[in-house]
Amino acid sequence: MTHGYTPAPKGEEPSRRRALGAGLGAGLVLGTAAVAPLVGAGPSSAATPEADRTKAQGGAAPAPAAEPKLTMHAIDTYRGATEAGLRCDLSYFEDGRYRLLDSFEAVAGGRTKDPLLRGDELKSGRYEITLHVAEYFAAIGARLPQPGFLEEVPIRFTVADARQHYHVAILFSPWNYSYYRGS
Repeated sequence: MTHGYTPAPKGEEPSRRRALGAGLGAGLVLGTAAVAPLVGAGPSSAATPEADRTKAQGGAAPAPAAEPKLTMHAIDTYRGATEAGLRCDLSYFEDGRYRLLDSFEAVAGGRTKDPLLRGDELKSGRYEITLHVAEYFAAIGARLPQPGFLEEVPIRFTVADARQHYHVAILFSPWNYSYYRGS
């Protein structure tokens, strides 16, 4: 069975692109903190079929997407679904430390009832969402060795353009976590 991987010619080091292609072809999941947008990316610079049609018809380009906001979705991969009650803290980095902005609980399914921040509340800068996973797994009755491997999970990311929607998707279990910028 091949996965689209072409080995490097004899005597050459394999490239990252080649290794990445092999990993993706093999069905590996890449979990990174890719939350800062690419330069020039986003609704204001991306051409869409709707914008092209509107422009061709002599109309104005469509308005930017919905208001800026920060949302999250934390998925319990140990049980397959997140129970209500996962306690989280949202902090913003300023003056050399993270300052607590709000504490909240995720609803069943791992989302929050409302966006964490919206509109002018969302500023460019460094943020942290802390998941209290040991407390969560104890509350749902998970039978785990004590002390647990993870107690609190810090999810750190940067908002580069506060005019955009930032969605932080988090996968967690009693032993690991991964996160990325979702949509």
